[in-house]
Amino acid sequence: QIGGGFARYSVDERWFAPHFEKMLYDNGQLLSLYAEAFALTHKPLFKKVISDTTAFVRREMTSPEGGFYSALDADSEGEEGKFYVWKYDEFRETVGDVADMMADYFRVIQEGNWEKQYNILFREQDEASFAKKYELDRTEFAELLDDSRQKLLHKRAERIKPGLDDKVLASWNGLMLKGLVDSYAVLQQAEILELALRNAHFIAD
Repeated sequence: QIGGGFARYSVDERWFAPHFEKMLYDNGQLLSLYAEAFALTHKPLFKKVISDTTAFVRREMTSPEGGFYSALDADSEGEEGKFYVWKYDEFRETVGDVADMMADYFRVIQEGNWEKQYNILFREQDEASFAKKYELDRTEFAELLDDSRQKLLHKRAERIKPGLDDKVLASWNGLMLKGLVDSYAVLQQAEILELALRNAHFIAD
């Protein structure tokens, strides 16, 4: 919800708690899937998922040479998911003036919605429906949401990161490269093409 990218799978039937490990091959194939879904439906959500996922790959999974790393561990500091979850007070302090609204949107509660009073950020409503609840138009709410996400991402960057599996595997890089090319084909975003070309040249060279 904050930094993009897909966790490996859900550990419950509600699709609430992820197994926090993130794999390159999952994210590559899901990019292809969401690109196809956006081409068919033009739903803004699918476009946003593509943008958030490619931003995650660029930030967390790309080597200086343009190769893609294999995985991010689920654990940091010996606890599964610690990098990604939030205590109520820390969340509110980080978000600031719109804390009530964002806590409602991400279902963040005082007692925590997960283990050890931690909160996993998750959504039960789409942006348009939620904006109506607070008598905002979708554009106004989207701007507030983006600002809050950036604050949370900046704060999260201060934490100890999960372990990185920095193997660069040709087959998994191929899956991510295809996902990027499929995404560029439907979105025509220059930054996606640039990331794809860097990787293609890395593989070829």
